[in-house]
Amino acid sequence: MPVPQPVASIEPTPPAIAAPAGSVVTSDAVSATSAVEAGAIAEKKLRSPLVQLAQAESVPTSWLWMNKHDQLFVGVFAAVFLALSGYHWATLGGWGMRPIELDRLPARQYDFRIDINSASWVEWTQIEGIGESTAQKIIADHETNGPFRNVKDLLRVKGIGPKTLEKMQPFLRETIDKTSEDTTAP
Repeated sequence: MPVPQPVASIEPTPPAIAAPAGSVVTSDAVSATSAVEAGAIAEKKLRSPLVQLAQAESVPTSWLWMNKHDQLFVGVFAAVFLALSGYHWATLGGWGMRPIELDRLPARQYDFRIDINSASWVEWTQIEGIGESTAQKIIADHETNGPFRNVKDLLRVKGIGPKTLEKMQPFLRETIDKTSEDTTAP
């Protein structure tokens, strides 16, 4: 374990210590010493804690390889950037703005109805309970037996019974034939 060194006194250097090298200095309190001893004492005085502190302050401090001016610039830039980012975030969130009122139409259910005489088999398959084969049978019956006069004529198709027709009824529309109305008129 190292032994702590005593702190040297902080006194101005007497003129005897600052003598030129190679000369012998005499004083009342100090006997004659050689210049080498005077140089050694002067070197110890230079290593005092205050001198070391003064030397340490003269060395520029750096952090992440930046001097004080660079650190100041980065600090100011970061502060401005954070302030502008906070402002932008607040405006995107709608802070301090009036809410936008939207006029919406009431919800409306799509009215899906097919014409029993002009619908393709793809349209028939859109109805719940009608598969591809039943839709093909409806189209084949329409081509062989002629158009359906009303919704109840669908009962002649094999695979469609009264219960199936009842489920399909809201999605079906009868064809209005204008030529038949013209012939019955007086």
